[in-house]
Amino acid sequence: MAKGEKMKILKKILVGFVLLFSSLTLMNSICDGDDEPGDPDAGLYHTYDEVQSELDSLAAAHESIADFTSIGKSLQGRDLWAIKISDNVQSDEDEKVGVLLGAHHAREWISVEVPLKIACYLLDNYDAQAQIKNLIDQTEIWIVPMVNPDGHHYSVTSDRLWRKNRRNNGDGSYGVDLNRNYSYQWGGPGSSGDTFSETYRGPEPFSEPETRACRDFLTNIEPSALISYHSYSQLVLFPWGYTNSPAPDKTLMESLAKTMADKIKAVHGVTYTPDQASGLYLASGDTNDWLYALLRVPSYTIELRPRSSYPGFVLPESEIQPTFEENLPAALFLLEWMISLDTSSQ
Repeated sequence: MAKGEKMKILKKILVGFVLLFSSLTLMNSICDGDDEPGDPDAGLYHTYDEVQSELDSLAAAHESIADFTSIGKSLQGRDLWAIKISDNVQSDEDEKVGVLLGAHHAREWISVEVPLKIACYLLDNYDAQAQIKNLIDQTEIWIVPMVNPDGHHYSVTSDRLWRKNRRNNGDGSYGVDLNRNYSYQWGGPGSSGDTFSETYRGPEPFSEPETRACRDFLTNIEPSALISYHSYSQLVLFPWGYTNSPAPDKTLMESLAKTMADKIKAVHGVTYTPDQASGLYLASGDTNDWLYALLRVPSYTIELRPRSSYPGFVLPESEIQPTFEENLPAALFLLEWMISLDTSSQ
């Protein structure tokens, strides 16, 4: 065999070894659950750092009516950033409190964008719209766009369809489903004790720092209404989720859900179906059941676009703005409904 041919063969073998080593290294890093360092890029969707920067800038630009704060830290030490919007923002007034939450589930990127854009809209229109000024003057509005920052970061950098947080379960599996980790009816139907399951509920109620942060935050401020944004299916869901039996206030919650669905449809003609949460599937230990059981206040899950598994969680960037636009009037309606509670009791 000629010397040149031998060199070519040796070079091919060397390249093969390099490729094999690279593949094994990548597989090992995935098995070890390492998060990619790098600069995350989610396109027009916000990364964790971009959410932090956006909220910080909003509060600085509207310091008289906005306060930027953390309600706690994630498993990996990331802050759960929140923005409070109110006319006397540094004071805890005797006013109704409304809460908008996003991204309990990492892969549901649109659930970050809707509450974040609602925060921008409220602050940017305080001086321009009487309706918005009246709403902010008479309520306290808290918006937490990303409850699961570790999982979201991992979804951006490593696995687009990652759902849970980044708990190392100690058996080769990672993650707890934060929306099965709340204490009310924890461990019931629609949650799993299998650590590898997408709906793994964790070893005990509130085992995760993210859900403990939400618990302490919500218990402290005692909201009169809450929306937790998810995707997908285009639904407006209310308790109970753990059982098909109706909640005590089903008539009220169903009525509010129908109105919100009507307001959503009026914008772009897109249908969101109002329903008891268990109508989608049974789910135990979720945010809404827990808050409703604790405070008996309307607590909703809004499943955003799209309706079906195509495109599913990977909603095109072109859908971000219209999804926000159709959900804005529904959120405003629920917040204004809180004000009516004070009016009707006078």
